[in-house]
Amino acid sequence: MSKTLHSELDYIQGFIDVRKIDPSPYQHRRHFDEDKLKELAASIQREGLIEPIIVRPIDKRYELIAGERRFRAVRDFTEMGTIQAHIVIADDLQARRISAAENLQREDLSAIETIEAIVEIVDAELIEDKEYASMGKTPTERVKTSLGKLHSISISKKRGSKVSKNADLLFNKFIKQVEKNFKNLPNPLEWQSFYVNDLTLLMDICKEVQEVSIQHNPWPRPGLQSVGIRTLLAKYCDHHPICQRCRTPGPDLACNADAVLPRLINNIDIAIFAEEVAPGQAGQAEPIPDQSTGKT
Repeated sequence: MSKTLHSELDYIQGFIDVRKIDPSPYQHRRHFDEDKLKELAASIQREGLIEPIIVRPIDKRYELIAGERRFRAVRDFTEMGTIQAHIVIADDLQARRISAAENLQREDLSAIETIEAIVEIVDAELIEDKEYASMGKTPTERVKTSLGKLHSISISKKRGSKVSKNADLLFNKFIKQVEKNFKNLPNPLEWQSFYVNDLTLLMDICKEVQEVSIQHNPWPRPGLQSVGIRTLLAKYCDHHPICQRCRTPGPDLACNADAVLPRLINNIDIAIFAEEVAPGQAGQAEPIPDQSTGKT
């Protein structure tokens, strides 16, 4: 007997061989703490799986839609051969929307992963519109372009400046949907604040620095993380607009973020900065040794 999932999909509950489950192509979370996965695995073995994973059948196998941590914990750190799952019939867009919403509800997402999840949600809600789809090749490009246009038009309107007919049509076409998307987030945001303060982290910071910032996540609140990462990189990097110091000398300017960022995020002046921005909110991560000296 089927039940309703996410108010739009019917599902059948069952147990699935973990060897027949493939990862979701819409899972953008890149860092999974192994110790926490082991803790989760132990909890599942003691108490069972409280919330089943969500999968869809694909070519005699199953594709994961939601529940990546639970799946990894069972597959990698238990001897359980099967896992409880909700099996749904979902198209690519439905699977993407469920996966994006589930990702954003995780409590331990870094600032970068939170921004990526929001981009996924916004893009998935707008991608069926041909005009929006033409604004870029990737979700980040499309969201950046569309929000940039809306931001520019909004400023012009507030200043009393004249906007073109096409610009006005575009604004009226997308603004309500965009506002609704951001209002319905687990932690509602103003779309203009997201565009100005957060989205640029995905555009301006090289992937290597993003990866390290995800793994070394000293600030518990996304807003503070964004400000902290931006200020940290701007302070220590002066060649590239944001991440010069993360690069080693050489013709290819290979990124050396793994050596630089772990030392800097717990530097005393960064801790002081964080305390000034939000007293009492800075993370209390253990000092990370300087790789060149062995000192913290």
